[in-house]
Amino acid sequence: MKHSLCILFTALLIFSGTATAAEVVTLDRYLEIVKSGNYDLEANIRSIEAAYYGVLASVGYQRPALSAGIGGSYLTGQKASVQGIREKNITSSNLDLVLSWRINLGKSYALDEQQQILSWEIERARFDDSINTLLATAEKTWWTAVLARENIALQKDVLRQRVENNRVTEEKYKQQMVPRLDLIRSEAQVVEAESLVSRAESQYRNLLKTMAGLAGGIDVAPAEEPLTVPELNVTVDIEGAFLSRPAVNIERLTLERNRILKKLTSQGLSPTLNAEISWRPILDPWNSGTPQEGEAVASLRLNIPITDGNETKYRVLNTDRLILAAEATLKSAENATRTELEIALNNWEDAAVLEKDKKRQVERSDEELEITNMIYNEGLGAQIDLINAQTENQRVRTEYLNAVKEMYIALVEIGKTIGDYAPDGDGNWKEAALRYGRGDKIADIVSSPENSPKGTERLPATH
Repeated sequence: MKHSLCILFTALLIFSGTATAAEVVTLDRYLEIVKSGNYDLEANIRSIEAAYYGVLASVGYQRPALSAGIGGSYLTGQKASVQGIREKNITSSNLDLVLSWRINLGKSYALDEQQQILSWEIERARFDDSINTLLATAEKTWWTAVLARENIALQKDVLRQRVENNRVTEEKYKQQMVPRLDLIRSEAQVVEAESLVSRAESQYRNLLKTMAGLAGGIDVAPAEEPLTVPELNVTVDIEGAFLSRPAVNIERLTLERNRILKKLTSQGLSPTLNAEISWRPILDPWNSGTPQEGEAVASLRLNIPITDGNETKYRVLNTDRLILAAEATLKSAENATRTELEIALNNWEDAAVLEKDKKRQVERSDEELEITNMIYNEGLGAQIDLINAQTENQRVRTEYLNAVKEMYIALVEIGKTIGDYAPDGDGNWKEAALRYGRGDKIADIVSSPENSPKGTERLPATH
């Protein structure tokens, strides 16, 4: 018994030395570390930046283009009809500057810009959703670790009680006041308590590793703070959750983009006007081509599509079905949000009721254990009664900690469902369009409140 206790305390010293190497942080500090150090989040940020520049590149064809061309030619002299003499070989070179612009006479340019901007806003909403999920996971892990540490303290207290009871039993056995069976039972209780301490510590170490993984490999440990019973401190509003939860926002933006894609597709037969100005500053010889050196040529070409083999017709039907699919997906996302919120609220209520119930049980069990222990020490009670009281006390105290943990987990789930962990910005896709300098074209596309979803904070240029 003394040998096993020595091993246990040595392990505790090693564990405490390892834990002190980690940075002790508060919850807010830990979430900041996760936001700045998580590699998945870093990858998502770079994807957002790539999507941003992709949008800028995708509308480049709408702007005028300037190009320079350098050419050269060599023409051998033709054989003359008289006496077979060849004419002189001709060598020429030229430099041309060309300004071209493909002008769409319909609305497709503005519509294409809008759907490209919305595609970026969808990526940004996915990024918000990843933050919402990541930080909720991080906070759940935090509270699980805090309660796991409390469980270590609980199990150590149980071990302390059983070691003391074993000492008393040994004294009684030496005085031949109790049988050998009582001593065996008390030693078995100590071994069981040692095992529970070891298991609790292992679970806590695993949670610390999970916390470090979410923080990008930085070793952290929850700060030692008084553990209080949480309260429901968030405003629960299902309609507000529809607007603030990124997962719903993704589907809302997708629906709006599909609606604009349908309008864009219907412009498939719209006329276009190609304008081009070409200037030839260098030509050698100066009159060896058209235009000649120093001359410029301007041209306009109007293209009016008549038929495209029903391509536009079927593409419109395709986007129409995509709209119907997006509407159903949006309703599904809203329904999932409603269901998750109701479940989280039910879990909160169950955990809150269970906490109160277990708290009363702990108070009664502590009193029962104290009385049973006193009676046994005075030699008036049976050991089996003491063991039963100890086991019951350990059970209700453990269940009380689990009830408190479930309250914290339920709070996190509620916050995640209503998008509490997502970036809190007031922008939307129209505000993003203004950043591209083309907001005048889309001001009247979306006017109803339900089509103006809550956005996210602006993405920084660097991370």
